[in-house]
Amino acid sequence: MSKPLIEDRTFLRHFWHPVCTRAELESANPSGLGPHAVELLGEQLVIANLNGEIVAMNDLCPHRHAALSKGRVNNGTLQCAYHGWQFDNGGNCVRIPACPEQPIPRRACTSSYDCVVKYDIVWVRLDSSWNCTDIPYFSEWDQPGMRHIVVPSYEWKTGAERRWENFTDLSHFAFVHPGTLYDPAYDRPPIPVVDRVDSELRFEIEPPPEMLENLPENAPLGSFTYRCTMPFSINLKLRLYRDDSVFTLWTTSCPVSDDRCRNFLIISREAKDNDPDHAHAAFQKIVLDEDQPIIESQRPKTITMEELSVTTDKVSNQYRKWLRELSLAATEGKEAFMRCLKTTVLEKSQ
Repeated sequence: MSKPLIEDRTFLRHFWHPVCTRAELESANPSGLGPHAVELLGEQLVIANLNGEIVAMNDLCPHRHAALSKGRVNNGTLQCAYHGWQFDNGGNCVRIPACPEQPIPRRACTSSYDCVVKYDIVWVRLDSSWNCTDIPYFSEWDQPGMRHIVVPSYEWKTGAERRWENFTDLSHFAFVHPGTLYDPAYDRPPIPVVDRVDSELRFEIEPPPEMLENLPENAPLGSFTYRCTMPFSINLKLRLYRDDSVFTLWTTSCPVSDDRCRNFLIISREAKDNDPDHAHAAFQKIVLDEDQPIIESQRPKTITMEELSVTTDKVSNQYRKWLRELSLAATEGKEAFMRCLKTTVLEKSQ
């Protein structure tokens, strides 16, 4: 039997994870307020807008265990569809219609979680007890003159770790994306310097500019700068060879369960005339459709210790090493986890 790289995934509960886009929440119900059912690390959650605050709760009414996501937002509360119990922003029941004159039981509550909206995406943190993680880095979101496309989320039948590795795998371009992202004649990838800096893996590559002649017009080719916030986010900033403009692909994954992930993509580029959003979104859809069947064919869906690595797997090897260190450090407590997450390790100085 294969030995998983990460045997205890509890450490992931300390990170912020994306669960849906703002648009997905607003379209879940005609009210625009939700509720919206999501899953994170195997837990069923409900997202709703209560009195202008986006909240996340356990998707379970404590009365007869109906899903709260089947209910509705009513006067700033989340109302269960089964018996009408109403819950406030903190998951506390504030009204029981069948017996309004009786005291509300102390156990009439459901768990609530840290929840914020950033980059037009709803983020949830299941365990805030250590409070030592931040929303992942996005280089261009607040920069003037940039135009953003928040792509609808999509689910893959694979672990979030494998999706991360797919996006940063420098060896697969020539074989999975020939003529789309890469010229297959250049099948020997560069081996970058990889650094750890304040919870990020950072590295850069310079693909051959001459490949541009054999790629589609919308293919983003340029100098690649990766800043990858642990555990599942990637900020890929390109300085395009075509016109020296900035083009950023920002992606992150929600670990729905050990073998499923929900993925989010934002395309950011300098605003230009005659540069429609749909053309860029359609091109990235082509790329994703090339990747998905290959990644979903990997087994098991989680990374194992038995997989063979070579020199050109340097990025994923460094990623796997850090993931495993984080999982082990978390078992020692907050201080060990923070040291592992925040300590800078520069390859250039070693």
